[in-house]
Amino acid sequence: QNFFFLLLLINICCVYNINKYNIISKIFTQRYFATGSYQKQKLNPYFITGFCDGESYFNVSISKNSKFKVGWAVKLSFGINLHKKDQELLENIKVFFNDIGVIMDREKNVIKFTVTSIADLEIIINHFEKYPLITQKQADYLLFKQVFDLVKHKNHLTFDGLKEIVKLKASINKGLNDELKEAYPDIIPAIRPLIVKQEIYNPYWLVGFVTAEGCFRIKISKSNTHKIGYSVGLRFLITQHIRDEQLLISFKNYFGCGEYKQRKGQLAGDFNVNKTSDIFNIIIPFFEKYPLYGIKALSYLNFCKAAEIIKSEKHLTSAGLDLLIKLKNDMD
Repeated sequence: QNFFFLLLLINICCVYNINKYNIISKIFTQRYFATGSYQKQKLNPYFITGFCDGESYFNVSISKNSKFKVGWAVKLSFGINLHKKDQELLENIKVFFNDIGVIMDREKNVIKFTVTSIADLEIIINHFEKYPLITQKQADYLLFKQVFDLVKHKNHLTFDGLKEIVKLKASINKGLNDELKEAYPDIIPAIRPLIVKQEIYNPYWLVGFVTAEGCFRIKISKSNTHKIGYSVGLRFLITQHIRDEQLLISFKNYFGCGEYKQRKGQLAGDFNVNKTSDIFNIIIPFFEKYPLYGIKALSYLNFCKAAEIIKSEKHLTSAGLDLLIKLKNDMD
């Protein structure tokens, strides 16, 4: 409700006094990002999965440890790293998972939510069994779950069980480090699953994924054909590794607009919506119905303000163009 109130306030300011945007921004910042006081919000489980498809990781750590008969210790972890500005969102994710795990500073302006105990990881596993990931991260999850089952049943304390875990780890994320490669030179990595079905099955998954990976941009470029000397536009963008190409294509199918293109000479692709009418008629109405969270929501508010300026043709004036430049700089 507060989110929609802010959108209404933006529209009022567009009509009556465009320069009151700073007041709205301050209200939003104080509401969502005030340090030391977090507003509890009940997050949709599909939002959680979508966000985790973009930002989470599953890790298997194997390190030498003479305390164990096999000579190695196995540690599992699930985590999310975010900018400190998104601490409220991270706190709400922690609450969603029954308040398990810990949130701590990782480095300058970065905080991390980490879950490591077997009992707590079972809560994570149960969630993703019910609300599965759809990016290729699902492959990491499936391999991680196999390791989890081995550790849960104490098989990591046997030589055969440890070897099986090493095989699985070899196919998770970046694989084995040099120490493990030297200790297990003949290891054959487990077969990594290929996630073929990458269809968006719930709008809240999409909101979660866009909160993690989406970009809202204001385009301003010099133009000799425009009286004011600049052309302006809006862009909604999602970029991913080409291994998730089918997912990027599915965004086009879901929204019924935009296009997918692979970046030339890169292992990445983009789903783009550049057409102004699609931004006004499809993208903005979608996120009005299914609101974003965290600092991405603030970026989206700037995007909406820019859309109102363009829609009212105030971008054709110096004052309107100056405000668009300010909004763009605030988003960068």
